[in-house]
Amino acid sequence: MRARSVLLVAAFAAGIAVSAAFASEPEGAWHDAGAPLPATGTFVPPPPETAADAPDAFQALASYHETGGAGILDEVRLGVLGFWQDNASSEEGVYVTAQVLFDPFLQPLDNRILDILLRPRPHIGGTASFDGTDQLFAGLTWTVPIWRGLFAEASFGGTIHNGPLENAQVALGCRVLFRESLGLGVAIGEHWRVIAGIDHSSHAELCGDDNDGLTHVGVSAGYRF
Repeated sequence: MRARSVLLVAAFAAGIAVSAAFASEPEGAWHDAGAPLPATGTFVPPPPETAADAPDAFQALASYHETGGAGILDEVRLGVLGFWQDNASSEEGVYVTAQVLFDPFLQPLDNRILDILLRPRPHIGGTASFDGTDQLFAGLTWTVPIWRGLFAEASFGGTIHNGPLENAQVALGCRVLFRESLGLGVAIGEHWRVIAGIDHSSHAELCGDDNDGLTHVGVSAGYRF
């Protein structure tokens, strides 16, 4: 029993001596065990995650308002129309319409609302039919983004036509009329647009009682450059 006790004390003393030896070594494993890990670089926290910006309606059609060079071709359109009136006056047949829209006259204003209101696109165009009144028209077109590629349009200007002025089923009163239109369109890819719309021409009672007007509804395809 006494011999076993002596052996245990000797082993214990040897362990302490070995531990002290490791601790005295500056680069020993024992010394390193209690030291902090060395820095390998500066930690830079990642930027906070933000949800990807949803396609903003204004951004989706921002190219309508990006440039301001007057007279630069922006878009061409071709469509088919039908005559539509809310009275007994009407014309038969299918109409073909073509239109060219130009860049706005003004430079961008860095304000979405002002860009829409103050930077309309000038347009010129025509409507032709074998059985009805032909027109040449010009004016300004305002484009209002709604959601993603969906947009609304409104235009105002004037038109000259070859229809009858009086004593006819559709008597127009004046050779030159006001013309306005409304449309709802969608952008398809970067260049193509499809627009369903209605246009109306009349003289607002400025040329007497003959003022049946011209009203068309239809669809057009547009290509933006």
